[in-house]
Amino acid sequence: MQVGCLFQKPMEEIEVSGKHIKLRVVAFVLALIVGITAFGVGIRQIANREPGYYEITAVRDETAPLYSNGISLYCYFGGESSAIKEKLQASEALYSEALGRIYRLLDPRETYDGYVNLATLNQHPGETMALPEELFFALTDALERTEGQAYSVLNGAMRDLWQELLYLEEPEAFDPLCNEEQRARFQAVFDALTVPDAIRLQVVDAAAHTVRLEVSDALAAVLEKYEVEGPLLDLGSLREAYILQYVRDRLVAAGFLRGYLKTQRGLSLMLPETEEGKQLLSGYVDGTSQDAAYVSLNDGAACCALRAFSVGDPGYYVVDGVLRHPNLGDVGDIARQLLTVWIVSPTGDVVDAAVKAAVLFQTPDDLLRQRLKDFGAEGAWAAMIEAASPKTILADPL
Repeated sequence: MQVGCLFQKPMEEIEVSGKHIKLRVVAFVLALIVGITAFGVGIRQIANREPGYYEITAVRDETAPLYSNGISLYCYFGGESSAIKEKLQASEALYSEALGRIYRLLDPRETYDGYVNLATLNQHPGETMALPEELFFALTDALERTEGQAYSVLNGAMRDLWQELLYLEEPEAFDPLCNEEQRARFQAVFDALTVPDAIRLQVVDAAAHTVRLEVSDALAAVLEKYEVEGPLLDLGSLREAYILQYVRDRLVAAGFLRGYLKTQRGLSLMLPETEEGKQLLSGYVDGTSQDAAYVSLNDGAACCALRAFSVGDPGYYVVDGVLRHPNLGDVGDIARQLLTVWIVSPTGDVVDAAVKAAVLFQTPDDLLRQRLKDFGAEGAWAAMIEAASPKTILADPL
């Protein structure tokens, strides 16, 4: 094997011309000045802030490392570069504080030093405790909005059964469709939860924000028998909606009026002076997710787009042609299920949009059109999967 050499002479024989030394020095100095100038311009361009949209990044927090996962904030800033930098710093600090606080308060599983949160309530059934105002509002508001509906924040035990199944390496083997033991377990918990007053949140003193989580002995026995240890109270699909609502309100109160919040799971919320935004809507064709359409969101509007299929995120699988997903709330009808639903709230009531979408995921297909009309949604789209074949139920705004 031969190795070529770029040098035609041995290294010791390389010659350097002694001609035009001064010109060479001048050229070198000029090149150096140009390089330094270009570097300085590049640094100034990096440091300079132009009017436009900026992604606001939450500050890392080791005590709640996942608090900003799946949630994004974009704000529009105008004016001089120095003013934009100040707004960036202020918005980052506010966003981090607000998001971190509401995330901890609404966490149904983990407790945090200095917080009485949803997990604290779940871990102390039968005890009367005073809740922070934000948590008290979210729980009582969610209970009021979902009263008499197919979706309930009191069904945390059922959601826990699904959650422990969705993220297994081989969830199909333990799915109620394929596993008789699991089917009996799911059905027993579901039956125990649907007994009147098996679980309820008693408001002891609304002014003092004191409540008590009450669980019947019969339900407690079933949960112990089937080793269901997850949270009893769980906002589920509504949790992100309350998070966005709280963060939006804090931003607006501080004067940040142009921008938008969004989540990986499909919620979008515009700030009040945002001229136009778009929510991309995904469809499910031939077993894969595809971009299907988009909805325009203006002036503080909100959108909730729940889906039963994955767009690259975990927590979804298919068993016998049936889609399993994080929006499941009960045993459900295994023959028919919603594929996707999009609800738009022109007034920016993101919780209302999330409640309607969550309820629709528990609604039989023959009632969907009527339920959508009952909700009075300004714009909605729903699709049903039947025998693994997509079928459009409603594809136009009402």
